[in-house]
Amino acid sequence: MAGTGACLRKYRNNNQPGTMTRYEELTGHIKSFKKVIVAFSGGVDSYFVLKASLDALGKENVLAVTGDSPALKQSEREQTKKLASSIGANQKIIFTEELNDPNYFNNPNNRCFFCKDELYNKLTGMKNDIDYNFVLDGTNFDDMSDYRPGYKASRNYGIQSPLVNLKFTKTEIRNISHALGLEIWNKPASPCLSSRIPYGQQVTTEKLAMIEKAEEVLNSFGFIEYRVRHYEIGKNKQAKLEIAKNEMERILNTELFSIIDEKLKAIGYNLVALDLAGFKSGSLNVNIKLPILNHN
Repeated sequence: MAGTGACLRKYRNNNQPGTMTRYEELTGHIKSFKKVIVAFSGGVDSYFVLKASLDALGKENVLAVTGDSPALKQSEREQTKKLASSIGANQKIIFTEELNDPNYFNNPNNRCFFCKDELYNKLTGMKNDIDYNFVLDGTNFDDMSDYRPGYKASRNYGIQSPLVNLKFTKTEIRNISHALGLEIWNKPASPCLSSRIPYGQQVTTEKLAMIEKAEEVLNSFGFIEYRVRHYEIGKNKQAKLEIAKNEMERILNTELFSIIDEKLKAIGYNLVALDLAGFKSGSLNVNIKLPILNHN
């Protein structure tokens, strides 16, 4: 991309003239992997890794693979196709079957481990079948301070996390992605739909479909950062809306709130509530003690 080098100069290591830019450090690191599959979710981090992999290794040595399941929004799956195409990446979409695993659908607090175990098992098999060297993911250095049971699964399969290896933070990734002209540099995080269901309440295709439809309603009204948390008490299905605080004033409009309430009840919710604390990513993890992760 024309002008990229100039845009990236301010991201030089240690701000010292003449040293590599952080992006050059990343592409140099990825060159050592030679031929890679990139686990591509369509988020900022995995897109950044995919772009760096293409720049480091060339299109013929990189394959973006997206895991599709009922826990992935259809809109997210379609966006991965557009994003991969926009930077010239080859992409393959595979179907993952984590919902068939009782360890996953019973929704323990390490549910993500079983999801990633299913994904990385399939990606590792694919890597071996097509004679690629490594599978890369988009885990970043900031993720190490969050609750990430899926990271343990990645270690079990020898998945490489170049953003962890080089200590790339989320802010740094967004800034360099912006400089590179990557269109989703400021995209909010969008974890799988299962993350909206409290631990201990089973994950089912019916619940996931309801959550997806409910979040489509919020999206249709222009909200940017939000979650619909799905609770079930007996036969009652409850939706708790988390809206970013800077968008809260809009949803408190009486007319709009009534419309949203009506639409979500048409989906099947008996009660629609608003969390006055606002949106908080990972809010269902607040009572989980974080393990110490070894990322050396």
